[in-house]
Amino acid sequence: MNFQEIFQSISAGILVTDADFKVIWANKFEEDYYHLPLEEMIDLKVVDCHKEENRAKIRDFLEKFKTGELKEFTKIAVGMVITYSSYFANKGEFAGIVRTRIKIPAQHY
Repeated sequence: MNFQEIFQSISAGILVTDADFKVIWANKFEEDYYHLPLEEMIDLKVVDCHKEENRAKIRDFLEKFKTGELKEFTKIAVGMVITYSSYFANKGEFAGIVRTRIKIPAQHY
């Protein structure tokens, strides 16, 4: 089973960074959300994708994952549940984050 193929077309956004918070993988949901081809998203620095006035705040937020102060974070924004989760290399070293986004339905069941 090829998980990359499965996750590429699901109805939730997935974006993966490296330890320096550069995009190393994203799915079709992210491409559609940003109106940017996936090939152009790869190697973008997450901080640079935000408005200049928000970059220091974003940089501080991301740094908390690198230092281990944060391992996960969840928020509700722009009609979605957004989660950030750390992932680690073989020796337990911080390797980056995975951000997921799931749309909140208009009607709750």
